[in-house]
Parts: sequence; structure tokens; C-alpha cells
Amino acid sequence: MDFNRMLHDKKLYLAVLLSVAAIIAGTIWPETKKESPLASGTFLELLNSSLQSQTVLFILPLAAVLPCGEEYLREKNSNFLRFLIIRRSKAGYCLDKVVTTALSGAIVWLFGTFFAGLFFFLLFFSREALWNWPMNTIFTLFTTLGRILLSASSLASFSAVAGVLGGSVYLAFGVPFLLWYACIILRERYFESLYCIDPTEWITAKK
Repeated sequence: MDFNRMLHDKKLYLAVLLSVAAIIAGTIWPETKKESPLASGTFLELLNSSLQSQTVLFILPLAAVLPCGEEYLREKNSNFLRFLIIRRSKAGYCLDKVVTTALSGAIVWLFGTFFAGLFFFLLFFSREALWNWPMNTIFTLFTTLGRILLSASSLASFSAVAGVLGGSVYLAFGVPFLLWYACIILRERYFESLYCIDPTEWITAKK
């Protein structure tokens, strides 16, 4: 299946690495002192705030479309598409491609968040005052992550559609990125009250 091939694709590993780097780069590091422990749930708060950083918002469309955005074009140009359609029905191929592409963007940021969270956990959890995880922080983190996964999945699917309709790898990778930032610019410069078109609001859920 396309999904199994996608999980072993180097582009997926690169996209996950890119997402981890973006999360860590967007971190506002807390001030630490040897004699004073950190507040409980510090590593979760850091992860949540990093997911809403400008660095993550900048990298999100790039990492989301990297694994499968131009997969159809690559298979078509290499004549591998003909082999896949013979092996499976056209309907089966299309369904597999749609599902795999939609999942690819979400998987990138799910794995990226997991590895970045593991990094924060190893770095800060042992230095926290109480060994417990505040439920309100966990809920906020999961809702933020859910919005990122939905956005990444939508971007990956839109990338594939742009590539198929335009017949160009550049369109597959470039159109989602340009649309993402066009929405931000339109809201900031021309439609300040129309917050619903701003991808920043989709992630932070703050008006």
C-alpha cells in the first residue's frame, strides 16, 4: 500500500526532522536556577507554546506537503502509475492515494510533536516541583495539536490537488505555502476583523 511506502520514505523522515527543529526553535526557554525547581507541567507548557510559535506557523505548510505532495506526479512521470493501476483498480488507487496523502501531513506533525515532547520531558521533567501532569495543560496541548494535525492534513491534500491540476511539482509545493501566507497577509493588512481567514487563528484559537 501507499501508506506503507510512505512510512519508509526518506521525505517523511526529513519532514519530521523539520517539524521537530521548528518546535524546538520556537521555544521560549524558562529561566532555571539550581536551588529552585520548575513549576509542575513545565515541559507540557513549553511544548504547547512552541506549537503556537511563529516558527512552527512558518514551517507547518512546508513540512506537511513534503512527504506526498508530488507523489502522484513522480509516479506518473516514472511510469510507475501504470503498474499500480494494473495491480489495483483505479478506484482502489485513488482511495489509497487520497487517504495516504491526507494522513501524511498529520503524521509528520504527530511524530514531530512526540519527539519534541520527549526532548522537553527528558530535559525538564526531573527538575519540576511535583511529578504530576496538570489536566488543563494536557487538554490545551491536545486541542492545539489537533488543530495543527487538521491544518497539516488539509495542506497535504491541497498540495496533491494543486500538483495534479497544474501538472507541476513547483505548484504542488508552492501553492499551499503561498495560500497559507496570503491568508495571513490579507487578514493583517486588509481584513483585520475577518480573523477566520488567518491560519494563525486556526492554530491558536484566539481572536
